[in-house]
Amino acid sequence: MTVNRSHTETVRRRFEHDAASFDAIYRLDRSWSSRWFNRVFRKAIFERYEITFAEAGDVGGKAVLDVGCGSGVYSADFARRGARRVVGVDFSAGMLEIAGQEAAAHGVAERCEFRREDFMTASFDEAFDVAIAMGVFDYLPEPVPFLAKMASLTSAQVIASFPGHSLVREPLRTWRYRLSGKGAVCFYHRADVARIAAAAGLRETRIIPIRSSGTGFILVGGGLADHVSRRGSAEP
Repeated sequence: MTVNRSHTETVRRRFEHDAASFDAIYRLDRSWSSRWFNRVFRKAIFERYEITFAEAGDVGGKAVLDVGCGSGVYSADFARRGARRVVGVDFSAGMLEIAGQEAAAHGVAERCEFRREDFMTASFDEAFDVAIAMGVFDYLPEPVPFLAKMASLTSAQVIASFPGHSLVREPLRTWRYRLSGKGAVCFYHRADVARIAAAAGLRETRIIPIRSSGTGFILVGGGLADHVSRRGSAEP
């Protein structure tokens, strides 16, 4: 399995540098101008958040894997919604520091574990009911093995976001990343997402369009892992 270390390091540096500003996107307790900007121009981020939790359903007593967990917004909210265990994986120390603070602020730190690792080289001794990857496939030149590993660790649902092609947003985002040294960004057609899901071995897949932006998708598919993890049943 090939891991592009140079690309991974570029992405890691980007999120180390932008940890606080990225986290602020989700915070509605900022200034009114920040709230307005994020709700209007980053509406797709909130839509994918709502789709993710709707598709995950009742997570009471379940184990959740949050790949590329960033500042822990999803991780903490899964725990707040009753997940018995949430494992967040990210390679940004800055992001994970904020994630720990997020979990502690909501009183769910004891059910959240945050690991600073590259997901593709990380080892796991347990299976999960739900695995998510939000805003991760934007930066993956080899998405199939990544998704296949997520599926291999998951007994029920794998939920992942994929940015779609756009005549306006795609070139702007591509050049913004290049000029700022933040690395390349990937975009997908619906057919690409379907092909990647099939190649990764996901079961009963569905592709949900993110309509607020007119582009982008949420992939929902069945995982492959055995229902019982080494830490105990993955069921409530």
